[in-house]
Amino acid sequence: MKVSVHLGDLTEAPADAVCTSTNPRLSLMAGTGGAVRDRGGFDVLRACEAIVQAAGGSVRIGSAHPTSAGTLPFKLVIHCVASNAVHLSSAEIVRVCVKNALACADSAACRSLAMPVFATGHAGLKFDRAVNAMAEALRDASTLVEQVIIVINEPDRAEMARRIISSVIEQRNAEGVSS
Repeated sequence: MKVSVHLGDLTEAPADAVCTSTNPRLSLMAGTGGAVRDRGGFDVLRACEAIVQAAGGSVRIGSAHPTSAGTLPFKLVIHCVASNAVHLSSAEIVRVCVKNALACADSAACRSLAMPVFATGHAGLKFDRAVNAMAEALRDASTLVEQVIIVINEPDRAEMARRIISSVIEQRNAEGVSS
């Protein structure tokens, strides 16, 4: 799998599918969820509401939930529950989100997947810790997805993410396993 960093807007990422970073209520009020709702339309929000209602009011932390992309040009949107109800997260939750997002993408025959850096908004996970956790999960993943695009909208953070991802992937290659 090829892992790259894209500087720009998640809703304009060159991918088959995109992920949001959300909470157990699949709220699309701010951050990546808000961007997807604003550009994809309220069908995406209604799909999230139906998932949460069917689950009894909240979904499991670390889980991933595919919905329509509405008017966005993607096969689907994958909503990754990267924090708990009070907006707390961890590197382990981020790793589980990546694993579950890849499984959703595999089920939909997506060859490329765009992801934000999970849990760094309201959840407040440190950016470098979140990127490192994502890179480790991607490095160790078994998936049919050929390309994962980490989307970041700040140039300084994009460069930091490139360095972290490169270091984690190179570590695996140095151990004799290809990525």
